[in-house]
Amino acid sequence: MLTNALRSAAGRLYWASPRALAGFAGRVAILMYHRVLPRGDVEATFVQPGMYVTPETFAMHLEFLKTHFELLGFDELLGKWRTGNWCSSTRYAVITFDDGWLDNYRYAYPMLRQFDAPATIFLPTDLVATDAWLWSDSLSYVLHGRGRGGPDEWDACIEDAKSLSDTARSQLIGRLFAERGIALPSERRFIDWDEAREMSRGGICFGSHTGTHANLTRLSGEALEGELTRPLAALRQQQIRHVPVLAYPNGDHTDAVVAAARRAGYRAAVTTMPGTESAQPPDPLRLRRIGVHEDVTRSAPLLALHVARQARRAAHEGMR
Repeated sequence: MLTNALRSAAGRLYWASPRALAGFAGRVAILMYHRVLPRGDVEATFVQPGMYVTPETFAMHLEFLKTHFELLGFDELLGKWRTGNWCSSTRYAVITFDDGWLDNYRYAYPMLRQFDAPATIFLPTDLVATDAWLWSDSLSYVLHGRGRGGPDEWDACIEDAKSLSDTARSQLIGRLFAERGIALPSERRFIDWDEAREMSRGGICFGSHTGTHANLTRLSGEALEGELTRPLAALRQQQIRHVPVLAYPNGDHTDAVVAAARRAGYRAAVTTMPGTESAQPPDPLRLRRIGVHEDVTRSAPLLALHVARQARRAAHEGMR
């Protein structure tokens, strides 16, 4: 509670400054969202704090962004980079979502339409219309269901599991489910192609989040090539509004992965490295994004402070 109070006070002080958002002139902030979930849905299970905003918070974000930034679709951003049509005094922003959750259609899309705001959703195309669970959500489900520990402990467990091998992680999750004698619910988790086409007609475009949400740094050869090329083919085949842009799952990438993405035909790729981009990004296959989530952006001052801090962090780390 003390941390939240201090953060809120810092947000109000920053937002009252005449220099608030000054550092964004001539820059583009690519914002990274995942899920838009009502508070009741969050409280019914465990969702990592960095994975969601509530509909009320998202509506506030859209109003803030429409007021203080020029919102671009990713296709428009690529066009500006290609033509050099860039204003050094304008603050640009791009809204992106990773994973293509069904709640993106149910809750985010109606508000994007209401605010006439473009957005880009990165799809793991093999999972579209399925009831598959990402490993992190499977682990969230069983940890919450055990009734032991609490949200901070569960969040730490999921973060620690990211460093495990795929086999070791699957064995861990399997043991936890076996201990409880339960199975995952069978329910659709991701949007389907009909919903994607409807969203395309409403100003949303789609990019690739690989085929299966695989950690690309653990793949090579044909496996890596397939994870990169299948989504591009699927997006074209489904005749939806799409861009040749990749979001690396969990932000994981190496020089070899970047080279493979370039060979596969991607014109750009987004990471989880914080920061903003300029009229001429140093590496379009390593674009920086600012992660946006409920606990640090639930008010306009907090949102302004968060994006400014993330932009400054990149500058301080010499990433400009």
